[in-house]
Amino acid sequence: MPLAAGALALAMVGVSAGAAQAATFSFTGAKITWSANGEILTVKDTKTDGRYIYPMGQYAGTNEYMTPHCSTHGRSSKTCNYSVAEGKKINFWVYSVRGSNMKKIGEFTVTA
Repeated sequence: MPLAAGALALAMVGVSAGAAQAATFSFTGAKITWSANGEILTVKDTKTDGRYIYPMGQYAGTNEYMTPHCSTHGRSSKTCNYSVAEGKKINFWVYSVRGSNMKKIGEFTVTA
């Protein structure tokens, strides 16, 4: 492989590996960041509307949910540090909650 092609291939590997390590998801009233390095979920409530932002994580292919459910409200943020096996996929459903009113505002999947 010529040097230039090898450098390009190495650069592309670096881009895809970095992209898998951290991701940010934006929803109406919420911003959520996942870092596979340490399995850290940060949830930020971006609206002052009296609603909680409540992401629920479930290990893909199982009936097992992640705990704690890293929820926050009032334009604050919360960080939760999980211990998840490397390479495990997690599905998150994000809800906006006030009292008994719970509405789904989005979903995403990440890999530990």
